[in-house]
Amino acid sequence: MSIASLHVLFAAWLLYCLWRVVSAPQNAIQVGTDVPAHCPIDFAFQTYMKVREFYLQLSPGHKKYEMNGTGLTPETIIDIWEEAGFQLVKHKYRVVELVPRQRMRLLSESSQVRVLGLFRGQSRSEVEFRFTPRGESECALGLTICIVFPNKLRHLLARLFFTQAIWQRHAEQEMNALARLVESRYASAA
Repeated sequence: MSIASLHVLFAAWLLYCLWRVVSAPQNAIQVGTDVPAHCPIDFAFQTYMKVREFYLQLSPGHKKYEMNGTGLTPETIIDIWEEAGFQLVKHKYRVVELVPRQRMRLLSESSQVRVLGLFRGQSRSEVEFRFTPRGESECALGLTICIVFPNKLRHLLARLFFTQAIWQRHAEQEMNALARLVESRYASAA
């Protein structure tokens, strides 16, 4: 591939990313996934309520999980550090909604981001975990992550450096691991 071809590819990527930023309703990137789990929804939800026991096992990128109190309740504060790609993000999540057997929403107003260990920034992180019934002994485990940037330049840089793909892969890895863990615990309990 020639230098001229590389320049054309880079220009096309830049224009595509610019279009995504300009056309976006907010300065945000959203990713998500839903994975099947072979266990009843009640079991999956109750297992997830003990996430502090196994959060670090769900992804090699999970570095820290500390929460106040003894269990997940509305207004619980959760201190999470995680890596994805070349980013380290430190969240201070607050449980803003908890609907048993359905969903839990978390909000980190000011997540601290470090890129390549050199560049620092902040973003707002919104996360939703979903539990959807799919029959008597099956459910779907869902995760949506919305990263909101403080301005269009930060949004553009995130798009240029594949932030959406990086966090999509992380979400899929985490939820697939959660499904395997929940299924394993269900099989052991049977």
